Parts: sequence; C-alpha cells; structure tokens
Amino acid sequence: MDAYLREATEKDTNILFCWVNDPAVRESAFSTKKISYTEHTEWYNIFLKRTDCKQYIYMYDNEAVGQARVEICQNEAEIDYSICREKRHMGHGKKLLKLLCIQVRIDFPDVQKLTARVKTDNIASQRAFITAGYTEKFTLFELNISNMK
Repeated sequence: MDAYLREATEKDTNILFCWVNDPAVRESAFSTKKISYTEHTEWYNIFLKRTDCKQYIYMYDNEAVGQARVEICQNEAEIDYSICREKRHMGHGKKLLKLLCIQVRIDFPDVQKLTARVKTDNIASQRAFITAGYTEKFTLFELNISNMK
C-alpha cells in the first residue's frame, strides 16, 4: 500500500470543498458554519498564491483520501488536516501526519516545530497526533457568557 502527499492545485477545489463541508469536519472545526462554494473558491484561490503555507492531498493507493494544510509563522507550522469520511478510523491520520513532517522539512527547511489545535471532543485527531509523536502542551477552558443571565 503506497501512501504519499502531493501538493494541492486548483484542480482540487471541488474535492476540498466537499471534504470541508462534511458534517464531521464542520463539527471538529473551530468555525462550525457551513462554507459556501463561493467563499471556498475565493479563499482557496488566494491561499494557492501565498508563499507562507501549502495545501497537500494525502494519497493512498493512488486515491485522494485526505488533506493537510500548513501555515508558517516564523519557525513554526500550524497543521490542519482531515480524512474523507469513507477512510476514517483506518490509521490514515497518523500516516498523513508522519508524511507531513517529512514534507514540511523539504518545503519549509526553516521550520523547527509543528503545532495543531484540536478540539477536546475530537478524540480521533488527538490519538493520531499522539501516535505520530506529538505531545499535548495545554488545555484551553472557555465560558460563553453571552447567554448568561
């Protein structure tokens, strides 16, 4: 079984749009609202021109099964990733994260640290990061006071 990352291109707009609006992906995202096609394409076209970030497609047996995005800030890269619904819970997250580490070293040699923000109820992603060698650094607590009386 062959797994690798390839750089995403404009041709990936539609598959990335489908993946980003998958209900489980929206639920795991920090912004949970559905994304319109117009919003997605406008954002993605700008994103592809940036030099401080990259989007990758995770390929497994020549099938696109996930995506990873890295955004660079000085010597750190923040990760966002997802696996398509049909291929979840098969170990792809861990494989993708390990491949991403190698790819970031190639594409952004000044990066010294990879980071990710994961919601507390996203156990699958937490497990993937831990098994890929990441360590949990802190937990954030919040209280929504806008609806309190």
